[in-house]
Amino acid sequence: MPQSPLTQARFAAIDALKAAGIVCVVFVHALPAPWQPSASPLAIWLGHLTRFGVPAFLFASGFLYATRSRVPAATTWRRLRRILAPYLVASLLAQLWRITAHAPSNAGSTWADLLLGSSFGPYYYVFVIALLVALTPLFARAAPRHLAALLLILLVCQWCVDAALLLPLPFYWHLRNPLLWWPFFALGWLARLHREALDTWLARGRRTTCAALAAGIGLLAAAAALDGHAPRLLVRSAAWLEIYAVLGLIYAWACARPEPAPLLRGASQASYAVYLFHPFFVLAAQIAANTWLGDLEPFAVALAWAAGLLGPALLVIAARRLLGARSLDVIGA
Repeated sequence: MPQSPLTQARFAAIDALKAAGIVCVVFVHALPAPWQPSASPLAIWLGHLTRFGVPAFLFASGFLYATRSRVPAATTWRRLRRILAPYLVASLLAQLWRITAHAPSNAGSTWADLLLGSSFGPYYYVFVIALLVALTPLFARAAPRHLAALLLILLVCQWCVDAALLLPLPFYWHLRNPLLWWPFFALGWLARLHREALDTWLARGRRTTCAALAAGIGLLAAAAALDGHAPRLLVRSAAWLEIYAVLGLIYAWACARPEPAPLLRGASQASYAVYLFHPFFVLAAQIAANTWLGDLEPFAVALAWAAGLLGPALLVIAARRLLGARSLDVIGA
């Protein structure tokens, strides 16, 4: 999600992916968890439909970090610092929240929570992206054809893990399984290496491509909604393919366009900070909703969603005014 310090140009498609991704990530976390009794079938389906958020961030990171040149160790360390320093700030605040709320550790101890990205549930993303960033020097040394072969292998493994439910792991470790996430990063990397040809091809037939992808998403979403009424492998495979179709639609719609609109660009630039700090505001809103709204799920979700977006946005504005450029190292935006 954080942009490479070596990347100066902005890409409308990447800004669109990051902006759409963060809006949907906050929405997913505003919904009741699928295993909760209060989760309606509609809420569960919407959660599946919008679960492209983290894949969008990983695709964007692979795209922005992609290079054919050697990646110096100093560059890798700078990238990791820009990811991990704000993460530590957010995680320490999350640990204070847990102490205040008398909530148990997800990983068993504070140190394990910090190391494995589990002070709050969504922080698993930091564990995933930090490992990928540490491996970018190896990606950079691989020939594009080797990366393409690796991507095919990773896609098969991802389907086995996500759709076929082979090699099952406890949910905690399932979210940290590299096979679940690495294909998105590798796909973004390859897309950047072939960006000019890809964008030219997509721009030439943008309307047709977007219409086909939108129709595909509709069909896949309908298939994914048949859980309990169709073979589970079919349902889960449709949900898996739907993620790629949504990523493709957003990229095809926005690629090769001029500078993105200020709101889109701002949401993209603030996406990492919003990701790190939205759980505080979502949890606070959910506690308030339980008191004020009771079983009115749509209003409770809307309140938590709005709080999860507006709260971090105000935090980013305040941090930038108080800290200036240092806010990037403190809160991630």
